[in-house]
Amino acid sequence: MTLDNIMKKVSDAKDKVVTLTLESSEQVSAWIDEYKQAVKSLQVFGFTVGKIRVAASPLPEISTCIKGSFKNLDEERLGELLEANKEQKLLAAIFSALLTVTKLREVVDMANLRDVSIQITLGIPPRILIDLE
Repeated sequence: MTLDNIMKKVSDAKDKVVTLTLESSEQVSAWIDEYKQAVKSLQVFGFTVGKIRVAASPLPEISTCIKGSFKNLDEERLGELLEANKEQKLLAAIFSALLTVTKLREVVDMANLRDVSIQITLGIPPRILIDLE
């Protein structure tokens, strides 16, 4: 392999990283709009934003935590929100995850669990984690 070949491969790899960074930044920006809607919708249940972390890297991501009370989650209302927002992937995923948690009440004794933390990572891939305490 010649030096010119190595330089071309490095240049091609750099171009791919730049393209991927731009595409992932655009996707994260689109998810921010859905995130704003999620925060607004979750305020109905008394949820608030706990913290936000931004990672500026070739694959940028924004991590956030939304906190609220487990007892304020209404299964019927979450189902309505899920149905109304099923076309918006992030919103649908958040409401679906919360709906799953509320359905656990039927199976698991959750009397001691009061707080819900929704960990949302807007990145490639996006991630939603729910903690109950």
